[in-house]
Amino acid sequence: MVSRQATVWVNGDLLPVARPHISIRDRGFTLGDGVFETVRVRGERPLNWNRHLARLRSGAAMLDLTLPLEDAGLTSAVFETLRANGLTEAVLRVSVSRGVARQRGLIPDPGAKPVLVIDAQPYSAYPIALYARGMAAITSSIRRNEHSPLSRAKTLSYLDSVLARREAALQEEDEALLLNCAGELACASAANLFLVVAGALVTPDVGSGALPGTVRGLILEDLAPRLGLAFEERPVEPAKLRRATESFLTSSLLGVMPLTQVDGQPVGAGRPGPVTVRLGAAVEAALEETGSLVPSATQPQ
Repeated sequence: MVSRQATVWVNGDLLPVARPHISIRDRGFTLGDGVFETVRVRGERPLNWNRHLARLRSGAAMLDLTLPLEDAGLTSAVFETLRANGLTEAVLRVSVSRGVARQRGLIPDPGAKPVLVIDAQPYSAYPIALYARGMAAITSSIRRNEHSPLSRAKTLSYLDSVLARREAALQEEDEALLLNCAGELACASAANLFLVVAGALVTPDVGSGALPGTVRGLILEDLAPRLGLAFEERPVEPAKLRRATESFLTSSLLGVMPLTQVDGQPVGAGRPGPVTVRLGAAVEAALEETGSLVPSATQPQ
């Protein structure tokens, strides 16, 4: 049950959500200078947490941004936030910004104090009917810049995805696929993209602009080898979608979501395929297991 007054964790303090917490001069607000993670919580356990932590630290290192807490301290803060809000099924947003510089400008101030925010909200599952029919997507006019290091980090600057998803919404479709500057498939607005071609998984590689997603990593590193599924990470031409028998999207909140239509044309048979369904079940089971990978010393007492 959610507490009467929702609270957010900000640099060690639990504060009411309605109270202002961040300076209007914080670089996360003024420049998008920071990183974040969105994490599914099931039974008060953050799923795939170790992969989220690793990506958060990798993105912060790319920005030369020091996280205020070590892994154990951050995990403890997550549990503290969940308990304060009375949540066991939740969506976590862990955000880290550069903080407030002593003077304006683009160059980071080494003396700025990073701001760590943990926000927990009730989780609302995607409709079962959506998984049964699969998502429909458009190919967005927004391009993903595969040459930018930001394509490999989950940064606070997320406007390309916002514009792409808005474009899909205006066409009354569920999602938007982004091509990179070379005209190859990169990802969806908030998910990784997989195709099934001749029984094997094909997914755009990180060099094509694909974000190294946590569920993507789970599939490629653990589940595909375990299930005997061949896979390739490589550049993927849009025409490959017409030759795919199945396609699906992955993210921490979606899990595995069938993608059954792109630009008004069916993918494969236009319905969720057997590989997608099998992987969807495997991911849910594996996420249940990885939720237990939180160090026992940080478990709530």
